[in-house]
Amino acid sequence: MMKEQHSRAKILEVLNEAYPRDLSIGEVAKRAKVSRSTASMWLRVLVAERRIEVSRKVGNAIFYRLRKS
Repeated sequence: MMKEQHSRAKILEVLNEAYPRDLSIGEVAKRAKVSRSTASMWLRVLVAERRIEVSRKVGNAIFYRLRKS
């Protein structure tokens, strides 16, 4: 698997394990062992793909959660 796809899969895995809790970009990055910028990029992609959702915003922090339909 290419490194980028591995990061994407790892981020989905982290959010799946945390569900139903939501996580900030920093928490996702730390748990997935990727940089904040990599986490931020993949989180935006996954929101666009409707795999995850923005659950809340607290100040500048954005929290994400897996979408379960």
